[in-house]
Amino acid sequence: MDNFKDSGLGEAVLKAVADLGYESPTPVQAQTLPLTLAEGNRDLIALARTGTGKTAGFGLPLVDGVDPETEGVQALILCPTRELCLQIARDLGDFAKYRKDVNVTAVYGGSNIMDQIRAIRNGANIVVGTPGRTLDLINRKKLKVDNIRRLVLDEADEMLNMGFQEELDAILSATPDDKQTLLFSATMPKEARQISEKYMTDPNEISAGHSDAGVSKIDHKFFKVRSSERFRLLKMLIEMDPDMYGVIFCRTRREVDGIADDLRTAGLNAGALHGDMSQAARDDVMRRFRRKQYSLLVATDVAARGLDVKELTHVINYNLPDAPEVYIHRSGRTGRAGSEGLAFSLVTGREMRKLRAIEKYGKITFEEGELPTPDKVYEMQVLRYLEKVEGTSVEDPKLQKLLESTVFDRLKDLSREELISKFLGTALHSLSSRYQDATPFQQERERPEREKKSRDRNIDYTRLCIRAGKAHGMNPAQLIGMLNRRVPKKRVAIGKVDVQRNLTFFDVDTKESNAVVSALTGVVDKGVALEVQVYGPGEAAGRSGGGGGGFKKKFNKGGKKDNFKKEYGFKKKKHRKGV
Repeated sequence: MDNFKDSGLGEAVLKAVADLGYESPTPVQAQTLPLTLAEGNRDLIALARTGTGKTAGFGLPLVDGVDPETEGVQALILCPTRELCLQIARDLGDFAKYRKDVNVTAVYGGSNIMDQIRAIRNGANIVVGTPGRTLDLINRKKLKVDNIRRLVLDEADEMLNMGFQEELDAILSATPDDKQTLLFSATMPKEARQISEKYMTDPNEISAGHSDAGVSKIDHKFFKVRSSERFRLLKMLIEMDPDMYGVIFCRTRREVDGIADDLRTAGLNAGALHGDMSQAARDDVMRRFRRKQYSLLVATDVAARGLDVKELTHVINYNLPDAPEVYIHRSGRTGRAGSEGLAFSLVTGREMRKLRAIEKYGKITFEEGELPTPDKVYEMQVLRYLEKVEGTSVEDPKLQKLLESTVFDRLKDLSREELISKFLGTALHSLSSRYQDATPFQQERERPEREKKSRDRNIDYTRLCIRAGKAHGMNPAQLIGMLNRRVPKKRVAIGKVDVQRNLTFFDVDTKESNAVVSALTGVVDKGVALEVQVYGPGEAAGRSGGGGGGFKKKFNKGGKKDNFKKEYGFKKKKHRKGV
């Protein structure tokens, strides 16, 4: 399909597409539109990374397919975050510009549910929602999904990573079996594959740049530096390019706040975005960033989901993500719509293995960037000041009069060279002093493979499960801290840790798994009495990306596990609620 006119879309939608300036379909749109609009409503699995145009790929057929004679919700789109939910709703509103009989409603947590109920009641025929709020509305019988014709799971992998497995199962179970289901995902984890096998019928499968980031117009560069000098490097890279308009990705909320504050202290326009902020504050930051009142946005991965700003020049990884697919998501936010983009990564020597894993996964070739020197940054700042001077015109009549009556006469004895040097020396004195004592960057050596501890290579892991997760405040650091406190005398190898919404899975050395269960049973953490049980074989150290972490451990050899099972069983949750 070379143009949208060949897609089979109606005239009203094609007119809106033309108004938006869409000329020819992206690869994912060219594959998705004919399959989605074809007779038979066959299900579809599309592996497509961020920035490939997938919203139009599923959104245009949804808008085109609304039947004005049919009451109720006809299409449902599920996505991981509020920001993405609102963005999709805005895009669908643009697609429906000339279809006044199409009403799109966004439903999400953190906003008044009664307003959303009224919007649904007033004739919404397409609903875009986050899993938690959508299920809430279904359970309240305010959102009726028993007659929907199309269901879209957008960024399915991210919804599953965020722990929405139970909500997705409940929502999908409530929808008709004969609907058309469209699943869009950058990756295809086993949980997403299980959803497709359980709820989809003989789906078409397409792939459009889901892991091949190397074909896009993005230059991938890494800068190797010591961890302690990461921020100084970030600041100098920004100063080298004052026209930078980009997103800086960090791992933690605390790091986001700290870096954004330090950038503002340095005189740079930076906003912070993370999950601990109120919804009003997040909306305000995004509004300022879209208007370019902030030229830089410092964000966590989850908070930046749904960020759709088409003019980003840079994506900077202050820390490399643990999973290669997350890097693909991040870098996909620049270089959109055929434009060129830059993806910078600040890495230490010991992070080079992660970089190679990303290269292999995404078919990317990273170029090592030249570390900026203080002299180079100073030179660039001076040249940009000169460009600013050259482009300045004197329009103030008072200043013009003063120049002619006093200034020119007073400076007439200075030569051209003296005049320029004196003005630059005065204007740039503070800039010169800022860089005169700066030292060159020192790189951290890459850790050779032989330094890995051989004793962790052949460990058999057992996976344990704790009935508590993100919803209860659980995170990997809290889990390890709890283990350190409860079992302090013996070192035990720890493998992969997976914190989901209501459950936490973690791998331990099989030889010590019973002891760990014994040590954690009956533990009350943050008011939650933990239930711990063996879940199954864990991933081998060499494949899981875990392994090697140890902690000291102590446990009661008097049969504490048996006492817990007898006293609590695994019905402790019921007993705790007084049922």
